[in-house]
Amino acid sequence: MTETIKISNVVELLNEAFPLSTQDSWDNSGLIIGNRDRLLKGILFTVDITSERVEEAVERGCNMIVSHHPILFRGTKRINGNTDEERTIISAIKNDIAICAFHTPADKSSEGLSKVLGEKLGLCEMKPLIPEPGDAEIGYGVIGTMERAMEADEFLGLLAERLGCETIRHSEYGHKVKRVAICTGSGSEFITDAIKAKADAYVTGDVKYHQFQQAEGRMMITDVGHYESEEACKKLFLDILMKKFAERQINFSNFALCISTTCSNVIKYYSR
Repeated sequence: MTETIKISNVVELLNEAFPLSTQDSWDNSGLIIGNRDRLLKGILFTVDITSERVEEAVERGCNMIVSHHPILFRGTKRINGNTDEERTIISAIKNDIAICAFHTPADKSSEGLSKVLGEKLGLCEMKPLIPEPGDAEIGYGVIGTMERAMEADEFLGLLAERLGCETIRHSEYGHKVKRVAICTGSGSEFITDAIKAKADAYVTGDVKYHQFQQAEGRMMITDVGHYESEEACKKLFLDILMKKFAERQINFSNFALCISTTCSNVIKYYSR
């Protein structure tokens, strides 16, 4: 029997793991473009939504994109094709591609990105770094402990290996690393929270020069890169959806579930 799954069914299943009700007021998560009643042909999982991702979806037979970062995020007022965002919107509508994003809900979820990164590092006893008011089980970031204390250089090496980082910016730290705080994406606003939580190291992205100074030797701040810390979202969304399909005995072999094979990171690294 051929399963018929609608775009809305995918959004509903992902919403169970990453409730859209938890998104911040400035966010734009959920179904952004597309007819929710359209039957699903395939899904492309990606970090960012760009015109190249829409082209990739078309080439791979997908009529839905599930992304971490939203589109129509900064108040687009014209759609004339003058920017990549405008071209992405036009292309998605022309090709009947639904676009859905789970941004801050995936950041805050107990099954979210910070936990995934923590698992990559082998953290134990993880809990939210910044718990949501009224729900201590969810919130931004995680904090946990390594199985054993590591010298700072060894920890940085592990971090680079597990995330596939080309480079890591970090503050100086003269102690061993045992207790680690993580906030994927842009988490520099939580540096003081990580210090208060007595973290030995804080893993995040988008840290500015003067923000590194906040460590004052009390904690090692590591900037692994915004994209690098969130690339795992592609497999996370795929795994969650396959788990939800299996729980409902939905045969998902009839449509494509594809992880984007192209890198949407706009930051490049030069080495002499």
